[in-house]
Amino acid sequence: MMHNTNEGRRRTDVREMSQIEATGPRALKESIESGEEITVVDVRQPHEFENGHIEAPNVETINVPLNQLQALNPHDLLADVPTETVVAVCASGSRSSMATMLLNRAGIDAVNLQYGMQGWQQVA
Repeated sequence: MMHNTNEGRRRTDVREMSQIEATGPRALKESIESGEEITVVDVRQPHEFENGHIEAPNVETINVPLNQLQALNPHDLLADVPTETVVAVCASGSRSSMATMLLNRAGIDAVNLQYGMQGWQQVA
């Protein structure tokens, strides 16, 4: 009898995904406006990033497409940026959920931006 070895892994990922800490666009905007130092890890593709991303004097935004984050060590990718407050962002919140899980697994305390850039554009 064949066993699907990915099945147990998939359940773990679903359970982990449901436990990911998230923040809403309005809460992120308030944190930025209060002067909190934030690192935004934007996991969209470069062409998406170039069409607009989160910017502020107290925000360090880096573009690391999800496929790169999955293939490389997150600590290496974030070596040159502060990691006290990390927010993962994508277009709608899906890819950044996975990115948040990967960052958390690597020991980086990250949160997912709910609704992604679509939500951000509603409050920005």
